[in-house]
Amino acid sequence: MNTLTFLNAPLLWGLGLAAIPIIIHLLYRRRFRRVEWAPMKYLKLSLQKNRRRIQLEQLLLLLLRTALILLLIFLVARPLVHAAGLAGWLGGRSRANHLLLIDDSLSMGYREAGRSAFDRAQELAREIISSIGPKDRFTLMLASRPKTPLLHEVELVDARQALALVAAAQETDVHVAWANVLAEVERRLAGATYPIGEVSIITDLRRAGWGDALQELSDRLQRRRVRMRVYNVGSTQTDNLAVQSLEQADPLALVGVPVRWEAVVHNATPGELSGLEADFAVDGQATLVQLPPIAAGALVRVPLVARFATAGTHHLSFSLRLPGSQAAHDLPGDNSIAAVVHVAESLSVALVDGEPASEPLGGELDFFALALTADETNPIVGELVSDAEFDDALALRPDLMVLANVAALSPQQADRLTRLVQEGMGLMVFLGEQVDAELYNELLYARGRGLLPASLEAVAETETAGLTLDAADAGPLSGLAQLHPAQLERIRIRKYYEVRLPDRPPSGTRVLARWNNDQGSPACIYRPFGRGRVLLWTLTADRYWSDWPTEPSYVLCMLETARAMARSEAGTRILTAGMPLRHALPTGVTATSPAVELPGGEAPVAMQIEMAGRRQASGSAPSETSTAADGSAGPDGAAAAGTPASADAAAAAVQSAGWDGSPAVATLVYDDTRRAGIYRLTWQATPGGAAADLYAVQPDRRESDLRPIAEEELKALFGGAERVEVITPQPGAPLMLAVQGKEIWRSLAACLLGLLLLESGLATWAGRQR
Repeated sequence: MNTLTFLNAPLLWGLGLAAIPIIIHLLYRRRFRRVEWAPMKYLKLSLQKNRRRIQLEQLLLLLLRTALILLLIFLVARPLVHAAGLAGWLGGRSRANHLLLIDDSLSMGYREAGRSAFDRAQELAREIISSIGPKDRFTLMLASRPKTPLLHEVELVDARQALALVAAAQETDVHVAWANVLAEVERRLAGATYPIGEVSIITDLRRAGWGDALQELSDRLQRRRVRMRVYNVGSTQTDNLAVQSLEQADPLALVGVPVRWEAVVHNATPGELSGLEADFAVDGQATLVQLPPIAAGALVRVPLVARFATAGTHHLSFSLRLPGSQAAHDLPGDNSIAAVVHVAESLSVALVDGEPASEPLGGELDFFALALTADETNPIVGELVSDAEFDDALALRPDLMVLANVAALSPQQADRLTRLVQEGMGLMVFLGEQVDAELYNELLYARGRGLLPASLEAVAETETAGLTLDAADAGPLSGLAQLHPAQLERIRIRKYYEVRLPDRPPSGTRVLARWNNDQGSPACIYRPFGRGRVLLWTLTADRYWSDWPTEPSYVLCMLETARAMARSEAGTRILTAGMPLRHALPTGVTATSPAVELPGGEAPVAMQIEMAGRRQASGSAPSETSTAADGSAGPDGAAAAGTPASADAAAAAVQSAGWDGSPAVATLVYDDTRRAGIYRLTWQATPGGAAADLYAVQPDRRESDLRPIAEEELKALFGGAERVEVITPQPGAPLMLAVQGKEIWRSLAACLLGLLLLESGLATWAGRQR
C-alpha cells in the first residue's frame, strides 16, 4: 500500500526548481577575482579565524532556501499520507483490520457493453485484496448476507483463498438495506484485533437502499478509528425494462376454471417501447404474449388467463423478450418473474341455517344455496345444516361458512369460529329476528376486537329501496358494479338491522354498500381478520326482510361474493428474494429427510425443521436456541445441513404444547432464498409418505429503480465529507486502487511559514557587521 501520494502529481516536476539556490550560490562565488595588496595578510588571518563559522552559516542558508522551494512544490502538489503508512516512516508498520464488503444485490447485474457492475466489482476486489499486507486482518462480506462473512479476520499470507471466493461469488436478486448491513459491519469491527479499521464498500451507488441516515452509525465508527471508502462501479445508464409483478387476480383457483392473472411491466427508458413480446408459461408450457405500447416511464398491466386440469400446486412464469437495442442496457434479474398457485378440486361452503323450513325456498339459506349452483362451471360444494349441527360444520373446516339468522353461539363455538377465520376461512353473516344482539356483541364483536366489524343496535322497520355501492372499492361486491344501476334500485327493503361502527375501525374495515344512497345505513360491511375475511349483511338471506332474493342481481352477488370470501391460497407460496422459506405441516404430521431443490437445477439442499419455536438440523435433535427474529438459524444466519432427522425426535417435539395448548406445528425452514425462481420442497411425511410442494421466490422490485445517489448526498448521510471517501473509477479505464489518506498541505504551509521566518533571521544574523 502506498505511504504517500499526490493529488496534483504532475506539479512534482517543479522539484527541479530547488536547484536555483545552489546555482545562484555557485555563480556568486565566481564573481570575485584575486587582487593582491599589502594589508591582505592581516585580513587572511582574520578570515581564517572565522572561516568555519561563515561556511556553516552559508551552508545553513543554502539548505533553508532549497527546502523552501521543495516545500512550496510539495504544497501545491497536495500530498496525501496514508494513515497506516505514516507509522512505516516512523520505523514500523501499523497493522489494521481490513473489511471488504461487496454489493451483490440485483441491480449489480446491470450490464453495459457486455459487462455488469458485479464483474467490475470482482475485478476491483482482486486489486484491493492484493494490496493488503500479509499480517493484517482481513474480512470478506457480501451485502446480501452480512451475518455470514466469507472470511473473518484472517491473515492473507496466501491470498488465493480470498481470490477464489471473490471469483465464485454471484449477484443475487435481493434488495440491500445499507443501514442494516453497516450495522452488522460495525458489530464485526467491535471486537477487531487491531485498533485501526478500514472498510471498503464496492457498490453501484443506486439510490435504492440508501434511504436511512447513517450519521449515528458513522459517529460510532469514527470513535473506533474506522475509515470508510465507497467504490462506485455502477454504470451511468439507467435505462431498464422490468417485470414488476405477476399476481393472481382471482382469489380462488379451481380445477378447470379459468384463473385470471396480471403482469405489470415498467418502462424506465426515455422513449416509448412498442412491439414487445413475452412468454407466459404454465408448468413449463409457454405461450407468446404481445405487449401493448408502453410510454416512457409508464406501467402497463398485462391480463393473462391460465387453466389447470389437475388439483395441487402449479408454477407459472412471465419472461420478457428484449429487442437488441434494449438488451444493450439490461438488468437480467428483473426480466422474468415466477409464481406458484394452489389449485383446489372444489370450493367447500358450510351453510348454517338458523331457521330451516321443510317447504321449498322457505329456509333462510335456500336462495343462497340455489345461487351457488347457478354457474355449472364452478365446482362449489355447499352443505346446508341447521344451527343445531353448527359444531359438525366447524369440524369440516370449510373454505367458507355462512351464518343466517343463527340465534346464538356458545363461547366455545365463538372461539373455534374465530380461530378458523384467523387461519383463512371466510365468514358471511346474515342477521334476522332470532339473532341475540347482546350475545353477538359480547362474543363476536367484543368491543371491536372480535369477528364482527360493527356492533348490532336494533331492527329498523323502515321501508327503503336501492343498494348503493362504495364508489371507491366495492371489494367482494365488485361483481355488482358491472350491472346497470337500475337493477340495484329495484331492490325493496322492508327491514334491516341498524349497526354502529367503532370510532376507530380496525385496519381494512369498510362499508361496501349502503341502503338507498351513499349516506344511508350500512347494508354490507367488510373486515379482514387474520388470514380470513368477514362480511356482515344487515338483512336476512331470505325473502322475509326484502324481495332481493328474487332478483337476478342476488344470484350474481352471492355467487361472486362466495368466490371472493372463500379461503384463498393466492400469494401464500410466493416470497420476495431474501425472505426465509417456511412451510408449515398439518397438525400432528412430522417430516423426515426434508430437502429443497434450488433454481438452476442444483443438487437438493437439506432443510431445517422448526417445532415449538426451536430449530433442529435435519439430522439432529431439537436445539434449545430460539429462532432469531430475522429468521436466521444462528448468530450468522447460516442454514444448517445434515442427514435425515429421527422420526421419534420429531414426534416428541410435535407433542409439546403450543401457546393455546394445542400440539405444536412442525415447520420446514430454509433461509437462503437470495436467488429468484422455483423452489421445490420434498420430504417424507408421517403419516402420509412422500410429499412435495412448490414455492416461488420473486426478485425484489425495489432493485429495478436504477436512479443513482449523488456523491454529496451520500456523504451527507454519513454526516459529512470527512466521514467517507467516494471513489469513482473512470469508465473504460483500468480499475486502479485509489489510495485513501489525509491531505497535509496545511501542515506543509505552516512549515513553509516557519522556514521563511527562520531563513530571514539567519540571513540577518549572517550578514551582520563584524
